[in-house]
Amino acid sequence: MRAGAGAIAGGVVVGAGVRRRHGSVYDALARGRISSGRLRRLLVARSAPARAAEPLMFAIDTTPLARPDAQYAGELTMVQVRGKGGDRWLPGWPYSLLVGIQWGPSSWVDPIEARRLRPGEEHTDVTIGQITGLLNDLAATGTWQPGDPPPLVLLDAGNYATDLTHALAGRDVQLLVRLRSTRVFYRDPAPRRPGQMGAPTRHGAEFSCSDPARRHAPDFERTAQSGLYGTVTVRAWTGLHQKLGSTGRWASWPRDRQLPLVRGTVLQVVVGHLRAQPLATPREH
Repeated sequence: MRAGAGAIAGGVVVGAGVRRRHGSVYDALARGRISSGRLRRLLVARSAPARAAEPLMFAIDTTPLARPDAQYAGELTMVQVRGKGGDRWLPGWPYSLLVGIQWGPSSWVDPIEARRLRPGEEHTDVTIGQITGLLNDLAATGTWQPGDPPPLVLLDAGNYATDLTHALAGRDVQLLVRLRSTRVFYRDPAPRRPGQMGAPTRHGAEFSCSDPARRHAPDFERTAQSGLYGTVTVRAWTGLHQKLGSTGRWASWPRDRQLPLVRGTVLQVVVGHLRAQPLATPREH
């Protein structure tokens, strides 16, 4: 604006031919648009690069935003708020946050997307949409190129590893999902003997995350020393799958087709002590 052609009144630029009206700011906000897809792509392009021969790393987790006093806010739901006095359920909005992360002790992250979970939306559907959008943006911006290690996405135990793996089959992505101790998996069954009668068995020996007596020997095991955690042992069981039922995301699966066997690898990390509070006994994760 030309010098002397107008003035600032109440945060609104007023000039020749422009009538002062306080509601104009709200009109601009109401009619304005933010392209969340373009913003996410811009942030993906500016995220920190991966170290040599290592994958780009991202994390997705949900966080609550309590709004108990927002009586007229729309699409409120009940969110769990943790505190010293115990957990509480309050009206608010849950958000699914997608960030870029790096190795090391720093808590700094690269913000990429915060998506609100609206009433009736499935958490798994939102997570799949976020990962799919991330992969498309990585390819479109050249941040990830064919031949690079597949991006690694870390998720907490509230996510269903089997559902996500099946939905993202064929995509260049690695998923590392924390498992609840109640999870049970199965090996593939032993080969059928010649002349064996009856329907083929789909599930073999059971693998329990909570009971070591109900596990077979790991397929891989490595032990090393860490200056922060003492003795660290990593065990891997490959080719495990869960029994699926016709509920949740699988309720619409065609009745004339068998439910899929979605195989993955279960990892166990045992450390001699945690970093902040050394312990006398090993800890499993």
